[in-house]
Amino acid sequence: MIRRDEIKMSNEGNPVTNEETKEPVRKLASIQVISSLKPIEGADRIVCATILGWECVVKKDEGHKVGDLIIFIEPDSILPEKPEFEFLRERKFRVKTIKLRKQISQGLVMPLSILPSDHRINLEEGVDVTEILQIRKHDSQLKEENDLVQSQKNRSPILRFFMNFSIFRYIYFKLFGKIKGNWPDEYVQKTDETRIQVCARKLMEHYNEEWYIGEKLDGQSFTAFTYLQKAWGLWRKSFGICSRNLWLKSRGKNNYWKMAEKYALEQRLIDCKGNIVIQGEICGPGIQGNKYNLAERKLYVFNVFRDGIMFSLADMESFCNCSGLQTVPILNRSFIPSRDIGEGKEVSEVVKHMVELSQGDSQLLKRKREGIVVRLKSNPRISFKVINPYFLLEEDKND
Repeated sequence: MIRRDEIKMSNEGNPVTNEETKEPVRKLASIQVISSLKPIEGADRIVCATILGWECVVKKDEGHKVGDLIIFIEPDSILPEKPEFEFLRERKFRVKTIKLRKQISQGLVMPLSILPSDHRINLEEGVDVTEILQIRKHDSQLKEENDLVQSQKNRSPILRFFMNFSIFRYIYFKLFGKIKGNWPDEYVQKTDETRIQVCARKLMEHYNEEWYIGEKLDGQSFTAFTYLQKAWGLWRKSFGICSRNLWLKSRGKNNYWKMAEKYALEQRLIDCKGNIVIQGEICGPGIQGNKYNLAERKLYVFNVFRDGIMFSLADMESFCNCSGLQTVPILNRSFIPSRDIGEGKEVSEVVKHMVELSQGDSQLLKRKREGIVVRLKSNPRISFKVINPYFLLEEDKND
């Protein structure tokens, strides 16, 4: 094995950061270091390795040592059908959360030798190898979005011919198109939170400050927003709807526009001062198995912005109350790590505490909750999620 102290360190192991958003870049597969190894009670052939904040079961006979560099592949990664990953065929090449001898294992540890020979030069901690290994993320909502995209492509030869003419394309998409485009980055920030295991530094940097904790619901990601659009030489406020990754145009029968109509969001948001963005989760019949046993589909809001400024918890709740909307369940309005976890804790101890905090029942129904989202009160843009491993175990059994 290659050890960390044998190479030049990069960024002291901290996540690579996007300079604009200051968010850690999501790495499904990256070169990381084994920070600790511990025995598993009653197990002779396996041990528990800690990588970043993840606990992952590895085989003893693979000879792992603390300080070794390995490739760590995050949970919910989909691996390509290659010989080195053949052992995951029964799991459809998906890295899942599993339990071995009462030990939760999240992620997959692989040797650096699985990298192509021409990519074994820059072996530094934190190097992203997701694209090199052709790994993609499992996303249950992606199938519905892909179906929408595919419906645009499956056209007759005659229709494809006329689509070569710009005026015809304009009329066609105006009348029949379901997708307006990709995610509108110029107006809206995406909702996906970073997991605590990857960005524990966020919490440690604000360890003495006050945070609030909301429940992470398992549904469909929903965004509604207003933006200024120029038409006939005049600026006017327009309304848009997004799924997790797409800007949707059609006012058809999809869940997203049905939610907008149910809560009269277009008129409500256009009537508001400034440009408003609301983001939430749609839950109910026909969505993720209706885990919360709801009689109808409902929208639970977790973010509100005005002109790019994110609302505080109090302002978000006030806005929702006045708009006939409901926020996600708030589990703790005053969480101070130094007080509630304790002073002088190691990062691994803090991560473990937060994972334990994510466990418990949902506020919507007595069943395991998906997890929690933790936001800094003074700046709610600083946030992270903690997924309940027992929720993942239950989900993966049903897949």
